[in-house]
Amino acid sequence: MRGKVLLAAILIGTALPAFAQDPAPAPAAPAPADEYWKVSGERLSFAPAKLSVPRRVAGAEYFETREFSHEGEGVDTAVKYRSADQKVVATLYVYYPSLAHSGVQAIATDQAIRASSKPQTVRALGTAVASAAGKPGVAVTADYDHYLGGLASKAAFIKAGRWMLKLRVSGPEARSAEVASVMTALLDGLRFEGEVQPHSAQPISAGECATTDRPDAKAVTDGDGAEADATLATLDAAGQPAAGASSGKRKPLPARIGRDWCRTSLQVGDNRVTVLQSTGKGGPRGGLVGDSALLVLIGDAGGVIEVVRLAKEKKYLLVHHAIAEAEVLGRYDGFPSLAQIGRFFVEPVQVRARVRLTAGGGVEVGVPVSPGTEP
Repeated sequence: MRGKVLLAAILIGTALPAFAQDPAPAPAAPAPADEYWKVSGERLSFAPAKLSVPRRVAGAEYFETREFSHEGEGVDTAVKYRSADQKVVATLYVYYPSLAHSGVQAIATDQAIRASSKPQTVRALGTAVASAAGKPGVAVTADYDHYLGGLASKAAFIKAGRWMLKLRVSGPEARSAEVASVMTALLDGLRFEGEVQPHSAQPISAGECATTDRPDAKAVTDGDGAEADATLATLDAAGQPAAGASSGKRKPLPARIGRDWCRTSLQVGDNRVTVLQSTGKGGPRGGLVGDSALLVLIGDAGGVIEVVRLAKEKKYLLVHHAIAEAEVLGRYDGFPSLAQIGRFFVEPVQVRARVRLTAGGGVEVGVPVSPGTEP
C-alpha cells in the first residue's frame, strides 16, 4: 500500500448543521430512523455503541437521524431534536474517531464555534465537568452566548470506549433556560447498555505557549518500523480502563495524552487552526510506546494531527487522525517544526501506513510492500 493525501482537502470548520440557524419546515411526522438508530416506544437506540436516548428531551422532540460520512458503516451519525416552533434545536453526534478525547474535542469544537460565528460577538461563558447517564464527572461542558449573533448555545463531550458523543443545544438567548433544560435532559437521558461505559471527563486548560522557533526535523524515509508505527496508530491515545478487571481479561491501556498543554496556532490557507503542545510537566505520560507531544486540531469531528514522542527510540511520529481511520505520515529524527507541519496542507504527503477502524472494534492495517509499489 502506497498512497498520498492532501490534508487541505479534509480541513473541516463546521460547528453546527445549517438547520440550527435556518430550520426547514417541520414534517408531518418524524422521519424514520436509519438502519443504525431504531425507535422503540419512547427511546431511540444506537446498536453499534449499545446506546439509547429519549425521543423527547424537555421541550424538544426527535425529528430525524443522519449519517455524515462513511455512509453504511455507522461510525459518524447523529440524532436531531427541535422544539415545536423550531427555535430551540439539539443534536447528539455519535462518532468513532481514531483519537477520541473529551478535552481535545471540546477545544476543537470551540475553535469551530468561533470560526462559524462572529468572533467579536460570540462569548465563551466557561467550561465545566458534568454528570451524564447517571454517572458523575463524565462530560466536559462548554457554554456560549451571542452564538451566530444572538443564540445561547451549550456543548458537552463524552468519551465511551472509542466512541465520542458531542451534544449541542442552541436557541434564542431569551430562552436560555430552555436551552439549559434540554441539555440537562439529554445528558440525564443517555443510557449505555453494554460493556462500553463513559470514561471520566478529561478537560484541558491551556495557556499561550512561549514563542519558539524549532528547525525542521529530518524525515526517516526507510520502510523499517512501518508496522510498529501502524500499531501505535491503532492504540487509543486517551487510554482505556480495564475490561473485566475482576476476571483479569484485560489490563488498562495507559493514556499518551496528558493534561498539561499550552496553546498556539498555525495558519492553514484561509484558516487559523489551534495547536496544543505538551508542556512536559509531570514527566512522560507512560504510554505503551510513546507520549503525545503536539496536537493540531484540524476539525471538530475528530480531525487531529498528532506528533508522538517515541522516548526509547528518540524519534517522533506524525499521525493524522480522522473518523474510523488514521494515517502515519512520517517518522522524524527530531521534533517537527510548525512550519514543516503546515507544509503538509499544501504538498501531497506520502502515507507511511494506514489504519482502518470499525464500529465493532475491528482494525485493519496497511503498510507499504516495498518502495514505489502501488497497491
